[in-house]
Amino acid sequence: MVVALACLFVFLVMAALMYTLRLSALLALPLMAIAISLSAGIPGHDITGQVLGAGSLTLANAYTTTMFGAVLAELINRQGIARAMIRWVAEFAGDNPFVLGAVMTCVVALLFSTLGGLGAVIMVGTIVLPVMLSLGIQTVTAGGLFLFGISLGGMFNLSNWQLYMDVLHIERSAIMSFVLPFAGVMAAIVLVYLAVELRRLKNFGYLAAALAVMGAGMVALSRFTGGAQAAAAASGADRTSLTVTGVSLAFMALFALRRHLRREVSTPAIAAATPFIPLLLVLAGRWEIIPAFLAGITFGVLATWQRNSVNTLTRAIIDGVATVIPAVVLMIGIGMLLAAVKHPKVAGALAPLLTQIVPTHALPYVLVFTALAPLSLYRGPLSLWGMGSGLVALVQKTTSLSSPAIMGMLMSVGQVQGVCDPTNTQNVWIATYLGTDTQQLLAKTLLYVWFGVFAGLSLAVFFGYVPW
Repeated sequence: MVVALACLFVFLVMAALMYTLRLSALLALPLMAIAISLSAGIPGHDITGQVLGAGSLTLANAYTTTMFGAVLAELINRQGIARAMIRWVAEFAGDNPFVLGAVMTCVVALLFSTLGGLGAVIMVGTIVLPVMLSLGIQTVTAGGLFLFGISLGGMFNLSNWQLYMDVLHIERSAIMSFVLPFAGVMAAIVLVYLAVELRRLKNFGYLAAALAVMGAGMVALSRFTGGAQAAAAASGADRTSLTVTGVSLAFMALFALRRHLRREVSTPAIAAATPFIPLLLVLAGRWEIIPAFLAGITFGVLATWQRNSVNTLTRAIIDGVATVIPAVVLMIGIGMLLAAVKHPKVAGALAPLLTQIVPTHALPYVLVFTALAPLSLYRGPLSLWGMGSGLVALVQKTTSLSSPAIMGMLMSVGQVQGVCDPTNTQNVWIATYLGTDTQQLLAKTLLYVWFGVFAGLSLAVFFGYVPW
């Protein structure tokens, strides 16, 4: 019991330091790993070898994947693909605030299934937000829509999937089976948010039509999901997808040669497919994530080819990797913390306590984690990108909650952190750009996101992740 109390004390101290912004998560996580190891009496050679040494490599797949994703994101930024997509969609959406807000949020979500980092937020935000504001959407409402779009896109971000796969040892097909319907639920909540916040009665007619169209789309998507899950469960890339990808890239090489000879510098419409190629190859072609990113990078370079494209790609590699170094360092710290809490001395001490307080049946699972959802804020104990990484490892090791149940919980409560957290760099930038503050964004979005948390947890129960 003494060891358990000491470990919990370390958690609370680090939480207080991060909450008061006196210590960043980059430093707090490795320090927490060391402090917990010392508190539990882990031998020095195990701390240096297992916790610090092997632990720093635990999430190597995740942060390597993050680097490749960052290169693709940087390429999309540099070649003007994101700007062109937003411009085309803004012209298509017209001057109806509800339609424009919904379509622009969808575009933001599609872009951030690949993009990431503050640079991408600034680049997209400086285009999207003025378009929304120009049609009379209020500043805080527009900021909330932008945050919803970023969070929705993050649900499909393959780099994030890799982190779940490495931490929870969960199959990609299991993530896919939850993310697709949950994203539909969150999209419906975004439409309700938009209709309510615009405060125009006629928007509820648009809302009903949009929900009907989205419902039909979800039915069609569910059929695709079954095939995609079966494909993901199989091993190796699908031969048809390999052939189609090879032929497509050969065609794009000829397209690039044509652009080179004609000295074309405009962004062609076909380049808009670049952000979606990796996701399509992973979902439908059962490709591994890194080769899928490489295919997307190759397609993007060829689709936007100019005479300086080789230099542009080189800069995208360098600058792209540089933008995710904080995330890489954070994942190294998460790996150390995972190694510390999985050590028998720590897990054995905390197991009796966790088995008493962690809900493992359907109704308590939904009610307790819905109530505790704000603990995902400020890198708290329910945030996979903070203290929660260590707690998750302990819950998985010492309770009967399955990996899919933990994944469903983290995905659900993670929406609070992704949309509402005042310490997120994107929240700070958006608030500053719009002349408001992060607390107003939190107040505007929290109720809607909280309902999404309840819906996500209920969805996990519906799928049978948690027994009754």
